[in-house]
Amino acid sequence: MKKFLILTTYFAFFIPGHLVLAKEIALDNYIKSKWKLSKSQKKYLLSGEVLAQSQVVDNNNAQDFTMQVYAYHKKNCHKVIRKLSLLENYSQWVDFIKSSTYQANSHLFTLTADHPLLPFPMLIHIIVERPTKIGTYTFSFPTGIFRGLQGHFEITEQNNRCLLFAKSHWQGQHTKIPNFIIELFSETLSKIGGHVLMRKVR
Repeated sequence: MKKFLILTTYFAFFIPGHLVLAKEIALDNYIKSKWKLSKSQKKYLLSGEVLAQSQVVDNNNAQDFTMQVYAYHKKNCHKVIRKLSLLENYSQWVDFIKSSTYQANSHLFTLTADHPLLPFPMLIHIIVERPTKIGTYTFSFPTGIFRGLQGHFEITEQNNRCLLFAKSHWQGQHTKIPNFIIELFSETLSKIGGHVLMRKVR
């Protein structure tokens, strides 16, 4: 009887703790595998902040543009995807997106954007599958100043919360836009848009 009580106490108090620790380790390993965050960045991510990082460098007469974005929502992925998938509604939610349409047959997502940070109003075409479930989705820009940009975003559930990660890369003829301007508007608008979309999930 005494052994039974000892085992019961062990499972009641120690096993749940080990499971929580294992989940935290799994989350930490996943985060590091995509983007090695600093302690402060990880703290912001876990608190619900949207992280965005852009890097643009000159390469002879070309520019090389890399960007990554992280968001960790307090809700599960079913609720997040249900809202995230409504691509046509983005212009109703995000101020700097003036129009948004989606053609299901061609997977063409079209946006018009205007903001004081942008060097000029932009028409953006994105080839992307509408997100409907957890997984990895690729996207590309077939037109515009960043024509040929390729990227992907991942939707995964960690500890009953939805974790989203996106990464993209473009290299092409110099846009004549200074590197720091591209970094500034891409990071800032990604954070603004990300926060607005995340707040729409209830």
